[in-house]
Amino acid sequence: MITQPNVHIEARPTEQSVQRKLDGQLSRPSSQNPNLALSGLQLIVGYTWLLAGVDKILLGTFPDQLSGMLRTTLSSGRLPGFFVVMLQGLVMPNTTLFGFLIEWSETLAGLGLMTAGLLALVRPLAKRSRSSTRARLFASGERLLGILALLAAVGTLLLGLSYFLLDGMPAPWFVPGVAYGGAIQSGLFLAEASVVLIAGQLAQHSQSQ
Repeated sequence: MITQPNVHIEARPTEQSVQRKLDGQLSRPSSQNPNLALSGLQLIVGYTWLLAGVDKILLGTFPDQLSGMLRTTLSSGRLPGFFVVMLQGLVMPNTTLFGFLIEWSETLAGLGLMTAGLLALVRPLAKRSRSSTRARLFASGERLLGILALLAAVGTLLLGLSYFLLDGMPAPWFVPGVAYGGAIQSGLFLAEASVVLIAGQLAQHSQSQ
């Protein structure tokens, strides 16, 4: 006896296999539960840079004031020689442009890190979604945001090191004379935190392969 194939029955395994694949991508051990430490650090560092950038934007005159601030800093004689050469040859002739770049780089980097941290926290909710379309969109958005978060962390690393150099590279070790102020400069601390974020992002990316 000749029987006709049941199209609905044959199509169902394909849909189920796609759903299982998407569920597997969202439920791997590395992404099933958010890394609370990494997400929390992203939120803290991101919020810090967001405040710094938005404050400069709201001031409205930061690009115009940057030239005077750099002249005062250069005249202090505390900066390393190579950094002085870079500031005088590259930044000082284009202070307005660098002022806009600094304030918007800080703002966008802060937004990127905070968004990545929040997205990692809501990942378990997306894993429970039964819609393959929503799961696929979430997975694609998560990959894109992971790349942007990595770039933001690299940017904040460079910004933190720049502020550390502008402050004259204060000694990041025991200094009794600053017992009430702390010996770790904020730019260096944020740069170190950015290194942790970069390492965490790379580790998560390698585990998701």
